[in-house]
Amino acid sequence: MSTILVVDDEPGIVEVLEEHLQSEGYDTCHAFSGEEALASLAKFVPDLVILDVMLPGMDGYEVCRIMQADVRLNHIPVIMLTAQSATPNRVMGYQRGADDYITKPFEPDELSVRVRAQLHHLYHDTVSELTGLPGVEAVEKKIAEVLANDPSEWEIIYVDIANFSAYNESYSYVEGDEMIETAALALKSAVQGRNEAGSEYEGDFLGHTGGDKFALVVHASRAEKVMETAQRIFSDAINDFYTPADSKQGHIVTINRQGALTKSGLCALRFDVVRNGK
Repeated sequence: MSTILVVDDEPGIVEVLEEHLQSEGYDTCHAFSGEEALASLAKFVPDLVILDVMLPGMDGYEVCRIMQADVRLNHIPVIMLTAQSATPNRVMGYQRGADDYITKPFEPDELSVRVRAQLHHLYHDTVSELTGLPGVEAVEKKIAEVLANDPSEWEIIYVDIANFSAYNESYSYVEGDEMIETAALALKSAVQGRNEAGSEYEGDFLGHTGGDKFALVVHASRAEKVMETAQRIFSDAINDFYTPADSKQGHIVTINRQGALTKSGLCALRFDVVRNGK
């Protein structure tokens, strides 16, 4: 049974959400602030987080950003709740790692559909439709296998595309999908390198956990080379995704949640290495 963490500073909303989710068969827990949510996440890892944007003290954007920076938490789907529907606010949420967005007031049935969709992606996608790579279930199985045997021989590397959300919003989701496919090809080419005997390395693994996020499990002795190779291949291809003007200036212009113009750098692969499974 899946456990969902509900984070909102309004007790009435928390109560309504928990009652509805429990009626759907989920276990729930709650927090009334960003700080309380992070304290809960330090103790246990839920299957999904429903996170209000406007919280006292640390807001939902910052909670989401911290979760994305933590390898224990960055696979957890986050559905953000907000009373703000403007595009810049949605962009901010996606940039911080949100997986979906619901505007208050919301229909409980709509929330149920979105919760089921996120949990389905998390636990039942064995192969990514977009890239053809193993999905979340296969990634988790591979990592568990490595950690159960000799983790010192391996490095687990989580990969995403820096500045991808800004690109997605400024260009199009179709082009964004093409960029994800390009990243997958770059990573696949890097992982499929040959050893001195001309054979592929045994046991190396590449999975696609959703969106612009990937996971690598590679021999520790060649992890740096794999990352360098993937970055080089991706960088060589990236200019084709931008207009000549954006490529020349080295950034794109986006609008932040205050409505001000901001600069976002060109996309690049970003690696988060778990050294020897630790």
